[in-house]
Amino acid sequence: MENWSDRNQQRAVRLNIIFWLSVLLISVAICAVGQLVKLVPIWISVPAGLATFGAVAWSSKEAERRLIAGCGETEVATDSYPRLENLVDALCLTTGTSPPEIRVLRSPGRNIAAVGRQPHKSTLLITTGLLENTSRIELEAALANRIAQIANHRVAVISTTLSTFCLTLGSSRFRVQPFLLLDLLTRGRLTSDLETSNDFYGDSAGVAVTRYPPGMIEALEVFENQHHLPEVDPITAPLWLVDPSSAGEQTSIQARIASLREM
Repeated sequence: MENWSDRNQQRAVRLNIIFWLSVLLISVAICAVGQLVKLVPIWISVPAGLATFGAVAWSSKEAERRLIAGCGETEVATDSYPRLENLVDALCLTTGTSPPEIRVLRSPGRNIAAVGRQPHKSTLLITTGLLENTSRIELEAALANRIAQIANHRVAVISTTLSTFCLTLGSSRFRVQPFLLLDLLTRGRLTSDLETSNDFYGDSAGVAVTRYPPGMIEALEVFENQHHLPEVDPITAPLWLVDPSSAGEQTSIQARIASLREM
């Protein structure tokens, strides 16, 4: 897990550097174009460039909060879920990471997600459907999957990617992702961490914590055909243990189970 952690941490830093350099260059270009074409006075082009940088900075700062909001109308877990809190504390102690904030989504669907650009400021989101329909072993395996990826900075990489090159600007009615153009120019390298093939690594990370592959297998069987969450924004799909919006685009649960059986 240490190698994954170092690699993911470096990846998140590189993404942030590339993104903000790109935003800075775009802002400077806006200022420069106005001067080159001689059609826009400097008192308009310079504020326009600064406003662009400021708008992106504000949107990026709020991106994590918007990602959590996109996961549905959740509420902070209270003392009503002692089993959940005990398991989270134990797994965090095992992985050496700070306990995340726990939020509960009241939904019959069975799923779990983790959000956070920094491991010590992460948020764990879990549905009541998962809490009410899993055994202790199954729930522990699902939690271990997400918490292990918080600990090895995998969640940080995904959250950073969604907050930078997949940053969404606009209102709920009209949204654009302008920085995806940069990803197209790099042939998808900037958002490669969102690929569904990484689900296998997530399962392996969880098993490395519990040391019990059958538990993760049983947990995935609980998810099968029960993980859809229509109230969740599709943009947040990479944060969930199983894609809540479209199972057709997510790595087959059966394929993940088959991979775990070989461990």
